[in-house]
Amino acid sequence: MLSKISILLTNHHLTLKDISQSNSLMEKDLEEALNENPDNWSSAILSALSSSLNMRPGDLLELLDPVYSLKINDTNQMIQGIYIEDPEMYEQIRFVVESEHLEGWQPDEEDILMLLDEAINPSKEIKSEIDRIWGEENE
Repeated sequence: MLSKISILLTNHHLTLKDISQSNSLMEKDLEEALNENPDNWSSAILSALSSSLNMRPGDLLELLDPVYSLKINDTNQMIQGIYIEDPEMYEQIRFVVESEHLEGWQPDEEDILMLLDEAINPSKEIKSEIDRIWGEENE
């Protein structure tokens, strides 16, 4: 996180010393905050940084930590921009992605490609584990 905010401050010709002095904050507190997740910043830190950058606090947070978005396009059979040709496979992968997304998973394009590859070319280890879980080894 330090690098993104550092770039912003450099582009605006600001130093932590400038911000601390103009906002009655200790420079050490600003330094420590920049090494934390912006979601954990105090309102004083967020306000000082955003006002010094002439930004609204929410805009600064969004810039530093963009909101994740799950992109599913049923019309084009795409998940996170990855086209899945087979309609049945698309539905199966979509179900897995949506279910796991509800549990907090945030898949990117690479994750979808991995799922697609596993669906097309299932590994023996994963198939054996699934069979063991569902009790289908001897059937």
